[in-house]
Amino acid sequence: MIFINYLYDKLKYIFQQVFLFISILFCFNSYSQEQNLRFLEIHDDARINALGGNNISSYNKNPYFFLNPSFIGEKKISVNYLKYILDINSSSILYSDSINYIGKFGVGIKYFSHGKFKGFDNQGNYTGEFSPKEYLINFGKSYKFLNISIGTNIKFFNSKLYDESYSGFLFDFGMNYIPDKINNLTLALVLSNYGFLLTNNHTDLPSNIKVGLTFKPEYMPLRFSFTFYQPQKKNFISQNVSLGIEILFSKYFNILVGYNHKNNKSFKLNTEKLRGVSYGLELTLKRINLNYSRLILNSISNSNNISVSYNLKKN
Repeated sequence: MIFINYLYDKLKYIFQQVFLFISILFCFNSYSQEQNLRFLEIHDDARINALGGNNISSYNKNPYFFLNPSFIGEKKISVNYLKYILDINSSSILYSDSINYIGKFGVGIKYFSHGKFKGFDNQGNYTGEFSPKEYLINFGKSYKFLNISIGTNIKFFNSKLYDESYSGFLFDFGMNYIPDKINNLTLALVLSNYGFLLTNNHTDLPSNIKVGLTFKPEYMPLRFSFTFYQPQKKNFISQNVSLGIEILFSKYFNILVGYNHKNNKSFKLNTEKLRGVSYGLELTLKRINLNYSRLILNSISNSNNISVSYNLKKN
């Protein structure tokens, strides 16, 4: 009976915390139209993609603060590569550190390539090959107050497609919160890609809000994550939910499984049932962390992702 009461109190507290964060989400509900600049929302961290692609609440040994700047902390460097669909590739390098008088900060660069295309004018004459490219330069900063961590990103981006180019500045705000009563529960909130364009060409920015939680049941070798994604636009078709499960074998090796509902809808072919599912492996060897993930988009399109990080701080 004592155990049942204890379990009831724990579950009640978790639902109270989750309800609070969902309420915050709807308070920020604003509007815009469909956008370009999709590369800003395609991430190339293997661990994040293995857990559904939008995970903002599970601690990542790889310092991928593009997604949630509140996790900036340890002195690390990481390299990521994503082989997406067709000839689309993404790669990034990130560095985080903590220095006196500056605090915790991170810098990162992301490069996104669409491959090569043949160009033609309005009369159908061949004009040569072109290679659409996009890149992002990011500076992040984080602060910690008791059991709450907050962070911000300042990002400059440039996107050059065939006959259109965009550049501008974007800002992110992220936070994660670990309640006093439940140390194995993490709640997170991120506001991403709010900013302005520097070019005359107009396009809507992919501004969005994400709410997430990660919870590890006591005495179970599993960690569960849930993320809700709300784009800032009038129609709600692009709302997204992602789920992630970490199977914790040891501090050296874990198996990761995820599901992304938007990928399930976007890459549908005929009557296929297995879409939007991802899986991966995480291996930690002393100061090196290695992640691999594979995303099943449909029967003909899959993506592969690898991330390597190195802890520069000697124990």
